Amino acid sequence: MPKYYNAENYGKGFITHEDNELAHVSGYPGNVWVTENTAWAARHNLVEMTKLNAQTLVNTAISGSVDEDGEQIVLNLP
Repeated sequence: MPKYYNAENYGKGFITHEDNELAHVSGYPGNVWVTENTAWAARHNLVEMTKLNAQTLVNTAISGSVDEDGEQIVLNLP
């Protein structure tokens, strides 16, 4: 079951090859991260958030973003 976190990516070392080997870490707009890798989250002292709160951060981050047809972009978290 995926877990949801909010953190700013500080660059090199934020997500390592080893982290993704344990469980893929996916990034989304609004500094939302989705993973089952609790060791990665613990290393960064991240606190799990609800999917609803994570989705709200993503929605806020992409608000006003439109596709080539002028339609609002929608991104639903897994």
